[in-house]
Order: sequence, then C-alpha cells, then structure tokens
Amino acid sequence: MAGARAPRLRLLAGRVDDDLRGGGVRHPERAVPAHRGQRVPHRRSARAPGPTGGLRDDHREVAVKGRRVRSGRRAAGFTLIELLIAAALLAVLAVLSWRGLDAVLASRKQIVSASDELRALMVAFSQLDEDLRRSWPVRLLKLQTPSIGFTVSGEQAVATLELLRESGGATEATQLQRVAWRLRDGRIERGFGAWSALPGAGGTPGAAAAPTGFGATGGQPGGDAAGAGGLIWQPVLVGVASLQMQGWVTGQGWIAAEALAGQLRGGMDPQPTANPTAPAAANALPRVTGLLVRVIRTDGRVMQRIFPVTD
Repeated sequence: MAGARAPRLRLLAGRVDDDLRGGGVRHPERAVPAHRGQRVPHRRSARAPGPTGGLRDDHREVAVKGRRVRSGRRAAGFTLIELLIAAALLAVLAVLSWRGLDAVLASRKQIVSASDELRALMVAFSQLDEDLRRSWPVRLLKLQTPSIGFTVSGEQAVATLELLRESGGATEATQLQRVAWRLRDGRIERGFGAWSALPGAGGTPGAAAAPTGFGATGGQPGGDAAGAGGLIWQPVLVGVASLQMQGWVTGQGWIAAEALAGQLRGGMDPQPTANPTAPAAANALPRVTGLLVRVIRTDGRVMQRIFPVTD
C-alpha cells in the first residue's frame, strides 16, 4: 500500500534498550520508565572505583578498544636525576671516609714514632743514671783519675763525659770499667771498656795513673777523645742536634762541661812540688756531684734532666 505508514517501534516499559548505544554494549538504564509513554532524561550513574581509573565494568571493553587506558598510579623506579644525586652522595661519603681513614693512619704513625723516640730517650737516660750512680763509690779508692770527668775534642770543641764505674755482679769481684758518652754524627753514643793502670804504676789503685783520654784534650775530630783506649761504641739515641752538659760543683754551682774539662786538665798536669810527700793532685780536682744533660733534637725539641751523683 502506497500510503501505508511504517510500523512504529514501540518500546516496552521496563525493558533494556540494546540499540541506543553503539557497538552493542548494554547499559542498565531503562529507555522508558514503566507505565509512561515519554522518554526520561539520561542520568550519569556514579562510577565505581576499579582498575581502569573509575570506568564501570560495562564500559571497560569500549575503553580498551578505543585507546590505551592510562593508569592513575605513578610508575615505580628512580629517575635519572635521582640516580645521579645518589651517585654524587655516595662519592662524597667515600671521599670523607677515605680522608678520615687517612687521618687515623697518619695519627697512628705519629704516635708510634713518638713512642719509639720516648722509649729510646728513657733507655738512654736510665743507662746514664746507672753509670753515674755506680761511678760514685769509685771515689773511695782515691785514684788520681776522677771518677767523673769531661774532655773536649774536635774542631767544634765537643764535650765528652768520661766515667770510671764499678762493673760485675754481686757474686763477682769488683772491677773498674771505663765509660764515655759523646755526640757524633747526630747521635749519642756510649763507649765502654776495661780500665787498667799504666805500666810502672805497680798495680796499686792509689798510685794508678790516668789512662789515655781521661782529663786531656785532643783526639780525633768528631769526639773521639777516648778512642785510643779501645772503647766499644754503641749508638744510644739518634736524631740529636746538640748535647749540652753541665756539672754541679759544691761551692761553685753549675759549670759547663767545657770549663770543667779545662779545670781537670790544669789540675792533672804534672807540676814540681817542694814537698814530695804532698797529697795527690786528685784531692785538688773539682768533684762533680750532679750532672745536667740537655738534649736538643733535630726538630727543635729540648729535653733536659738532672742526675744526682751522690748517695
């Protein structure tokens, strides 16, 4: 029929319309409310949270087909700037740790070196104190040679301390030993050797003459005044720039070692006497009852100690 009208599409109330949305995607909205003939306006339903950023389950397939879904969460991991900052911090910590370790090692090295120097100085002073204490009883023998004396040798007039001391243990016979202390080539040396009377003295202690090097000047340069006596030299302390000694004489005070060497030399020079029975010249020699030793190290440090000689 030419004038026939097309059949009118009737929407059933309460039914879900399948053709209102493209792609055949169903939606739960009713096209026509129940028992009404007019269309109701579209209402946007609340989006339920989900893994697709808030899209509902019925629209998830359309979103995936249309475009790639962007996640709302930030991707895990570090950026390049963060890695560079972390590497820089680690480098700074490594440098600080290395500097700290280097400072600790340097301090330890200095402490060990200072401890070794202090130990060597204590050993030297202890040995000198022992030599001085054991030289004091020798005065009772009334020898012509003083038990504590000084000599000057070399171009620089270096003073050498020369002693006569007891040697041997408690069960051994007492013997006399020659001991000398000097400074040579930046180190303090100790020489020791046996003492004996010169030929013609008869072996009598009271008539013994002075051995070579005691109470005399001269000798080889460098402080080898007692070298002719056959002493055995041992280094005691190194790194010494100067060694200064003074002797304490009762009634005169502190006298430099060089001055005492001159007094000892003048007192021991043979002089004619009118009375052959005059007392020995040793009685007129200055008796040293104390010794002051000043050690000047190569780094400028000064160490000084006073040694008592009397009982």
